[in-house]
Amino acid sequence: MREDHFKINEANAIFIILSVVFLTFGAYVQSLDVIKGLLITEYGILLLPIIIYALVTKKDIKNVFRLNRLPFKVTIKIMVLAVFLVPTIALVNLIAIFIIEMFSSSIMAPIPTAQNGLEFIFLFFVIAITAGICEEFFFRGMILNAYENEMSLKAAAIFSAVLFGIFHFNPQNLFGPIVLGLVFSYLVQITNSIYAAIIAHVANNGIAVTMGFLITLGNNGASSDFVDVAQGDMLFQSTSILLGVILFYLILSIASIVGVKTLLRRIKRAYPRYEPGDTLTVQLKQYKIVENTGDEIHIVPLSNDVESDKVLITNIEKIKEIKGISHYKLWTGESNVFKFSILVTLMISLTFYGYVIYYAYIKVG
Repeated sequence: MREDHFKINEANAIFIILSVVFLTFGAYVQSLDVIKGLLITEYGILLLPIIIYALVTKKDIKNVFRLNRLPFKVTIKIMVLAVFLVPTIALVNLIAIFIIEMFSSSIMAPIPTAQNGLEFIFLFFVIAITAGICEEFFFRGMILNAYENEMSLKAAAIFSAVLFGIFHFNPQNLFGPIVLGLVFSYLVQITNSIYAAIIAHVANNGIAVTMGFLITLGNNGASSDFVDVAQGDMLFQSTSILLGVILFYLILSIASIVGVKTLLRRIKRAYPRYEPGDTLTVQLKQYKIVENTGDEIHIVPLSNDVESDKVLITNIEKIKEIKGISHYKLWTGESNVFKFSILVTLMISLTFYGYVIYYAYIKVG
């Protein structure tokens, strides 16, 4: 009999082991050749081990990794959502840089940029598609599945996002992945499909690759690495300039968050739920679900949040026929367990993180 979930202990153990491999062997191969190193890291360190482990331990691959198809309209909404997230990700990463600049100096790590169309396609595959697939199978596949099995959906999403941010082992790029991890987890939990996170991840990384390529074209084909470093140095040398850029992205983020919330609501509408306590909007009238027997749904009218004594009986087909809108909160309830192994995993991960900060900003810097 195949298992339909990972356990927290095994997910945590795999996370620690792969973190060590990533910081040692992964860092070594990337230092020799960034692109080849990324391919080895993503497929050899992240994807292949968890797939092999899932097969050996007889996990239900389709269920644990949520290999469920997405409607085309939902796919498009997710891609647009990734665009709206760009200012917020830039903002939180700039805040991390500002904090680092208060105590040390930020280290610019130029992203490889394409010089022509062929290189752009290859880099898009490596940085966007490869990372999107491998990292999502690891974090929104194995880790999210394990934590959901023993904790609330909200707690599972938070832990998955934090571990996702830590695994980048780059203090300047810590807050951004955490925010992305929360959104990716939410999308997976709404749609019950890992493809939602993969598409969002690919779109997010693809935007960075595309912007780098466009900057290169704007520089008449010259490499943008030098430009990135030069602009970064100028930005970090002036606190006022950095604060000005943060303010600029803060304004953009406030506007873009409206778009993010709107798109998330529209995606949720494509995946209605009819659980007791949820509400429905039918022809501008509000109803509360009091019981769902499977064949019948019992609802009561709401007026100014006051329930009526009159119980109406309907079913899912009728609700869909009259275009009723389902309202529900995905992240509800508290975690009913908190295992010591979770705290151990976080402490070990933070120890790794502390070493990275010490080595990069104190010993070498």
